[in-house]
Amino acid sequence: MHRVVVMSDGDWRDGGFRERRPSGETFEWVEASMGRGSRVVGYRRMTGGVCSAVHRLTVERGGTRTFVVLRQYPGGLGLKGPLEQEIANLGVVAGSGLPVPSILAADVAGASTGGAPSLLMTRLPGHVDLNPAEPRSWLTRIAELAVLLHSLDLPAKTFRPWTDSWIAPLDGFRVPTDAHKPAVWKTAFAAMAELPPEDEAVFLHCDLLPVNLLWSRGKITGLTDWNSIHQGSRAIDVGHCRRYLAALYSPEWAEQLRSLYESIAGVTLDPWWDLYALLHYDDSASKWISAQVAGRRPVDVPGMTSGVETAVETALRRLG
Repeated sequence: MHRVVVMSDGDWRDGGFRERRPSGETFEWVEASMGRGSRVVGYRRMTGGVCSAVHRLTVERGGTRTFVVLRQYPGGLGLKGPLEQEIANLGVVAGSGLPVPSILAADVAGASTGGAPSLLMTRLPGHVDLNPAEPRSWLTRIAELAVLLHSLDLPAKTFRPWTDSWIAPLDGFRVPTDAHKPAVWKTAFAAMAELPPEDEAVFLHCDLLPVNLLWSRGKITGLTDWNSIHQGSRAIDVGHCRRYLAALYSPEWAEQLRSLYESIAGVTLDPWWDLYALLHYDDSASKWISAQVAGRRPVDVPGMTSGVETAVETALRRLG
């Protein structure tokens, strides 16, 4: 849920950095980081990233080949912060029992990587699965992972709703241009003007989305993108995932996740914080979700706002 830098002449994410081949300097840095005699013998751009360039590299050493993952940001744009945060956060969750990558090397300044802030990590097994053969089982596994995540006693800063997120400011909410029921959105915006309710603070990932989960044989094998851990309401994590499900699949899937999580955790999700997470949606959502999906499943762009709108309306009824 981290913020990104937007340049005066547009959003840097619209440029071609994510599609470029890593530089020769970067490959040399990787080889030095992996030990004497290491050679990068292959690379493949990993699809779906929108805030950084991510490549799977094949490194050969002593006749053995190893896959590693390289994340890079363009240099000169003040983007070291997200990388520094991810490095720190991966340190927090290391050894937690969560399926997370390990850090192999980092060059935050980009001194040895052509100016690009860089992070080299182990490659987790599995792949992003956006076409589950058994949707309820798929949703159950996501709910179980969220419950495990929220049970961890790990340090993180307290989440501040109007500071630690890319949601619009209170006076900046806008009804989506293709909304079917503008009044639903306006009612939801008005609810946000109330003071956030007190809720049990748990450990949060803050970007718990289907595109950040890796799967193998029906089990989750990886949770990625650790830029924004916090302590806060568990409904924030679940609500972000619900918003994504409502946009990409259906509001029914979003409701199933809520029901499954509450059943497994034995708690009721706070409706205000759930609504807060759902409202991380604007007219640019279809663009970025489509980029993250990257052709891995059909995207119903015209129906996206309607799905989220239904989820928002349902959440409003729970809020009362």
